[in-house]
Amino acid sequence: MRVLLCDDTPELLTLLRYALESEGDVETVGAVGDGDAAVQLAADEQPDVVVLDLEMPGPDPEALLTGLRRAAPNAALVTFSGHEPAAVAGAAVGEIALHVPKTTDLAAAARAVRELASSRLRA
Repeated sequence: MRVLLCDDTPELLTLLRYALESEGDVETVGAVGDGDAAVQLAADEQPDVVVLDLEMPGPDPEALLTGLRRAAPNAALVTFSGHEPAAVAGAAVGEIALHVPKTTDLAAAARAVRELASSRLRA
């Protein structure tokens, strides 16, 4: 599974990367801290999953989700955020395959992302 991580907190990116890569079945293709870089890297790498915070520097959440969908049309978009997607993502909320609140234990968050990616890759 190829995953792109997007969050403006470097420490969280490191912890999430470790949690996802701990079982050896996930390759992190990039880790970025702003929405514009997320869209560009998604276009370049075509990940299976994009895990993103909804509030980062760059485009607003709705524009970010729309941009990611255009850049990587086959990627599952997973929000890992303290914000509820329906409250901030507008019409683009339908692009989200899974929302994981930032209050979720990192191991549980990694399992949820891994399960989503596995099910999509089997389909």
